Amino acid sequence: MKKIYALVTLPLLVLLFFTRFAFAQTQSIAGKVTTADKNEPLPGVTVVVKGTTIGAGTNADGSFLLSVPNGTGTLVFSFVGYLTEEILIDGKTTINVSLRADNKALEEVVVVGYGTQKAGNVTGAITGITAKEIEERPVNRIENALVGQMPGVYVQTPSGEPGAELQIRVRGAASINAANDPLYVVDGVVVDNLRGINPTDVANIEVLKDAASAAIYGSRGSNGVVLVTTKRGRKGPPVLQFSGFTGVQVVESKLDVQSAEEWIQMRKEGVDEAWVARGRTPAINKPYRADDSQEFRAAELGVTLRTPNTGLMYDPLWQYGGDSLAFINWQDELFRKAIMQQYTVGVSGGTDNLSYNVNGSYLDQSGIIIGTNLKRATLRANFDAQIRKGIKLTMTLAPSMEWSSLGRVDGTDGQALNAAQMPPVASKEAGKYVGAQPFPTYAWSGRYISPIAVLERSQVKGTRTRLNANMGLNLDLYKGLQLQLLGAIDNGYFQDQQYFPTNTSRDWATAANEGALSRSRYYQTFNTRYLFQGVFNYVRRIGDHSVNAILGYSVEQTKEDRSLQENGQLPNDWSYLFDRANSTTNQNSIVVPVKDALISYFGRVQYDYREKYLLAASLRRDGSSRFGGDRQFGYFPAVSLGWRVSGEGFMQGVTAINDLKFRASWGITGNNRIPTNSQYATLNNTNYSWGGTAVTGYSPRNIENRKLGWEQTSSFDYGLDFNMLNNRLQVVADYYVKNTTDLLYTEPISAVTGFPSIFGNTGNVRNEGVELGLNTKNLVGAFQWGTSFNTSYNANKVVALGNANTPVPGGFMFLTSVLQVGQPLSSFLLYEADGVFQTQADLDAGPRMTNNRVGDTRYKDKNGDGIITNDDRTVIGNPQPTFTFGVTNNFRYKNFDLNVLVNAQAGGDLYSLIGRSIDRPGMGYLYNHSTRWNNRWKSEAEPGDGQTPSINATTGAYFDSRWLYSSDYIRVKNITLGYTLPKTSFYAGARVYLALENAYIWHSYTGGYSPEAIQQPGGFDNGSYPQARTYTVGFNLSL
Repeated sequence: MKKIYALVTLPLLVLLFFTRFAFAQTQSIAGKVTTADKNEPLPGVTVVVKGTTIGAGTNADGSFLLSVPNGTGTLVFSFVGYLTEEILIDGKTTINVSLRADNKALEEVVVVGYGTQKAGNVTGAITGITAKEIEERPVNRIENALVGQMPGVYVQTPSGEPGAELQIRVRGAASINAANDPLYVVDGVVVDNLRGINPTDVANIEVLKDAASAAIYGSRGSNGVVLVTTKRGRKGPPVLQFSGFTGVQVVESKLDVQSAEEWIQMRKEGVDEAWVARGRTPAINKPYRADDSQEFRAAELGVTLRTPNTGLMYDPLWQYGGDSLAFINWQDELFRKAIMQQYTVGVSGGTDNLSYNVNGSYLDQSGIIIGTNLKRATLRANFDAQIRKGIKLTMTLAPSMEWSSLGRVDGTDGQALNAAQMPPVASKEAGKYVGAQPFPTYAWSGRYISPIAVLERSQVKGTRTRLNANMGLNLDLYKGLQLQLLGAIDNGYFQDQQYFPTNTSRDWATAANEGALSRSRYYQTFNTRYLFQGVFNYVRRIGDHSVNAILGYSVEQTKEDRSLQENGQLPNDWSYLFDRANSTTNQNSIVVPVKDALISYFGRVQYDYREKYLLAASLRRDGSSRFGGDRQFGYFPAVSLGWRVSGEGFMQGVTAINDLKFRASWGITGNNRIPTNSQYATLNNTNYSWGGTAVTGYSPRNIENRKLGWEQTSSFDYGLDFNMLNNRLQVVADYYVKNTTDLLYTEPISAVTGFPSIFGNTGNVRNEGVELGLNTKNLVGAFQWGTSFNTSYNANKVVALGNANTPVPGGFMFLTSVLQVGQPLSSFLLYEADGVFQTQADLDAGPRMTNNRVGDTRYKDKNGDGIITNDDRTVIGNPQPTFTFGVTNNFRYKNFDLNVLVNAQAGGDLYSLIGRSIDRPGMGYLYNHSTRWNNRWKSEAEPGDGQTPSINATTGAYFDSRWLYSSDYIRVKNITLGYTLPKTSFYAGARVYLALENAYIWHSYTGGYSPEAIQQPGGFDNGSYPQARTYTVGFNLSL
């Protein structure tokens, strides 16, 4: 018993001893945390012993209590929206702390035109992203970093081709013939596009959305301004940075087209229906070889059924099968898995007198379509030198080069469309090279040539070089007064070289020699833009008053030389590079020099009183050589006001609101982006007879318009900015109205002039919308979760047109869209499909076209006259999305981070020309079709789905609503999972990540590869290069 007692009590005594020892080594600390400005309790503050996991949180009255070892160490007090404080314990038992609000968001500086401004004092509509947001995911184009990030900024990817331009719209489209793209400005220098700029070179991007912000750029600010600021060096030892990623690309989606078996069955029915329609016995009951060859002629049946000399209605192998047929999935042959990789190396640092930042990058991207690729190399070197006190020299040198092989994939004559409509059947010998030398076309289909052969045998190569260089001199003239001088040159060269040998022609069999049907095209442009500008900048603060003013002058000159040479029937298929002079046809050599100039005077004043009452006003005067002599100069004023309500005395007791500001602005901006020489009368080559001999001369091409002037946009913006809940919720809201007048447009004129139209100023377009941006810090602490959300609503409408507001047709072949008062730009003008004539009774009941028959598409009689004509076309939909959305969720736990970006759009439409090409009835057995044709009308007993007509319907040539689709979608644009490695003596920072781009998309578009594949203007999908889904692994390393 005593042994048992000893065994039980001994451990208890040991435990008691160590417990008393532990209590003897700890110390309790109590305290209270309050706000520094209002001395109010601050609940939820995290209080931890630095370097340990020992901690506590403040309660509702800001109090805390925790035990610390040895009564030593440092307490860290942290809370979202407040500056972190560290207090030495030093034996204290009571520690009270006042935390100061972190006004970093208000103190941050944003880039505005020709200068910077405190973010909290901005009175215009400006939004932006930073380098951190760009570098957290693999981005090979700057525009990609803007997708889904900014309210009112819509970024679209019309083509997935390597190096293809992305389309940016700021608060909708407003122009008809002039450009709708924003103005791009890199480090204060206007550029045509953002090609050749490595995303890792970027420090921040700001978008000026309203006229008050963009009017300082005057004649070019109507579509918004994208300001890109690149990284510059800082004082300190050299810092080496390496980053890179490599990924595998696969096609995001494919078209759902018929299999070989489905195509064969449909092809048979096409023959039979044409046979039966002429009162003959169904062909399916006939022998495969004609008893009377005249009965089986294509002309007899009225359609091209076969090669006439075969004498066959069907390929016998359709009936009996065999190894002599090849069933081909053309999309599988066209698409491939492709590698993309990009690497960047840079160094930055500086001394008191010189700082530098130098970055070089290399991109190698193979396309997901065979034969396509892009390689790009960039270098950007930024230097800042303090020559002496008050004199600073800046310099940038940024060369870039691109090499591409693109294969003519996009467009109505591109191989993406060709592959979609190719019949999936060929002879075994020809296979995927059917129709290409030496294999003839398949006798039971159209005269097609393999897109695989065209891509493999042709050459479509591009070379692009660019040198952007600038030098600036900043002189401090007087207290607060500085003169900034800047000179820049942007020099570019582009070469496009195309060659299609005879063996890529479908008529190769008739060629007299090797080069008889060859074609070559050589196009090159040299362009140079010169800029000189001088800007006086005055900054002064007197008591509670602050003034920032600029006064500037700039002059730009652009020169471009274009040359084009096209040749055919070259001597052979291998000397096209150096033997064009011996080609016998289509020799065409054109050299076009183009020049234009812009001269500008501008000024701006920004004023604030105690950062509470804010005012900004600007005026710019531009003169452009692109306009007529009577209207070359224009004035562009703007004014904006701001009131920081949170700075008023009556708001001092409202603790939930950290910052509240109202904004209002008005301004006028312009658009001068039209072809150079549009104001002049130009000449065309014309053939005429002179003394009985045909000679070439010139004839007027258009009428001069000396009154051609600016397209102007007058814009109102009303905004609200507020931060609340200790800055855990940040809200930006705007309402705007943009009225664009004097549209640059080709307007019809009287035929007595000898010309159908004149390029002039006419019409009015309005964009009206609402924007909302939210940034929230949902969870703080060890596990962090933040959300950035934005949404925009924009209503686009044509308010007025010239020529008594008469609707103006346009679009593809001037048959598919219209400019009409009360409708959005480029609204679709189509026949509205209303099912199918199911029976003869349906057909007799009408309304109908004169040549309709049972199985045809039925159209709605919009004007009620009982017959279907062009007058029954009606406005159905438009390509302008009404709503756009973007939401980014960031999660962080310890060293892990997860970023998920979702973007979406709604309210727009697109017209599928690729779908129409593969779905046109009347020639259905020549093309492949989408699988919806498996539910086509076959007979009154087999009516199908009631929407898809007969394969031999007579309505295939009409543009109707069957190929109009919603462009709505929700896309998981990017998912990135990263891990930041602990710092060591070997590196200053390191992060690795996995990323998935274009992870998933929800949409209802079945007419093409992507609902984003909208070619503007017009809103068509011409068979664009599909987008890729990319699986990527990458790293960022600092030494």
